Amino acid sequence: MDPRKQRSRDRLYAAALALAAERQISSLTVTQVAEAAGVHRSTFYEHADSPSGLVDAALTAELDVLRDELMKDRSDAATAVATVTEGVLRHILRHIDIYRRELGDGGGALHAMLSRHFRGTTELLLDRGRIRLPLTADGVPDSAVADAAARFLADGTVGIIDGWLRHPRPRVEDFLRVYLALLPAWWPHRPAV
Repeated sequence: MDPRKQRSRDRLYAAALALAAERQISSLTVTQVAEAAGVHRSTFYEHADSPSGLVDAALTAELDVLRDELMKDRSDAATAVATVTEGVLRHILRHIDIYRRELGDGGGALHAMLSRHFRGTTELLLDRGRIRLPLTADGVPDSAVADAAARFLADGTVGIIDGWLRHPRPRVEDFLRVYLALLPAWWPHRPAV
């Protein structure tokens, strides 16, 4: 990406996240975000088609960095997954006002984004052989079982995050204790300490 376009995108991401921390994403306008970023409305539309799309892209970009680190990590799968899970939780805490407001019991704007991202990570880990899925269901193709497992894990993780964020002061350690107790045996993880 050309440096000027990258600077505009970075300013738009920062403005969208700052505004979304203060109010519902659905109430944001293109004009508000463009003005806060110091760019023209036409520049906004080079990067997103709506304020919610821009917030989604900004948060996804941060999560993509964590996913890339996971894919490069050559330690055992359980250690790599634990490291990226902690990174995701710290990302969520950095944007706690947005996630608390927008996750909302599966109906919020960010539930689908997080679920899609977690599912994609699981699929990448399976495709690259970093994890194995020792599950079958009579008469069901292995690909359908793998898809169901990835969706189950992704949506369950988002649900646990939503519950965790309802606590006045969510702590990473508390999330991990619950999460590790609930993870299925086939998912690589280290036991809680």
